[in-house]
Amino acid sequence: MKKDKLIEKYLQNTLNTEERIEFDTLLQNDAEFKEEVSFHDNLKRVTEEDHDDEFRSMLSDFEAEHQPRKVFKLQQYSKWLVAASVILIAGLTYVLTLSNPTSQELFAANFQPYENVVHPIVRGTEEQDQKTKAFIAYETGDYKLAVSLFSDLYEKDKQPYYLFYKANALLKLEKANEAIPLLKEHLKTRDTLKEKSAWYLALAYLKIDDKKSAQLLLEDIIKSKKYKASEAEKLLGKFEKD
Repeated sequence: MKKDKLIEKYLQNTLNTEERIEFDTLLQNDAEFKEEVSFHDNLKRVTEEDHDDEFRSMLSDFEAEHQPRKVFKLQQYSKWLVAASVILIAGLTYVLTLSNPTSQELFAANFQPYENVVHPIVRGTEEQDQKTKAFIAYETGDYKLAVSLFSDLYEKDKQPYYLFYKANALLKLEKANEAIPLLKEHLKTRDTLKEKSAWYLALAYLKIDDKKSAQLLLEDIIKSKKYKASEAEKLLGKFEKD
């Protein structure tokens, strides 16, 4: 896979197992690739910083780290000038919006599809049942197929974790309205993943800009010290600034 595509999938948290191995190998052995990943990580962190002082400190560190040297080619020098400009613009945009991210931005910053802990995939297996196909689709980012397969599987044996993973796939497809009833239903079950659904339901409400419902769930997560309690506290603090 092309390096830029690997970095894109890394930033979107959609690398599958093979791509993750390729990514890690490049990160260890390709200095230019490692530098590119570092740049994008820094840029992402800058846009998510909470305070102006932290932003200025990060920008200062970033500029010092990538200070052009005489041995740099003109193309490399220009690249970092552009990068510094992008970061500066991102920081100024952050300041001008008074640190009040939208519900959509908060969702995007906090949502990651939950990992497959139900049906570990053994690569190279020739025969694949529907359950295996469903989780392969989920792990490789084919969320539309995953939704279809999880729906069929739930109809057959009513395993509640299919509701949970289908909801996660729907959230990735930006179909929060369809994910919400599934997460609510999952919360009524005795599934071992039940506690996770509260966090994803809160995010789903944020996705549709229902902050009141999201707030109630986040407060319960914090009070009960449930899954993602510390993240819930940070998230609640951010959107209460609005």
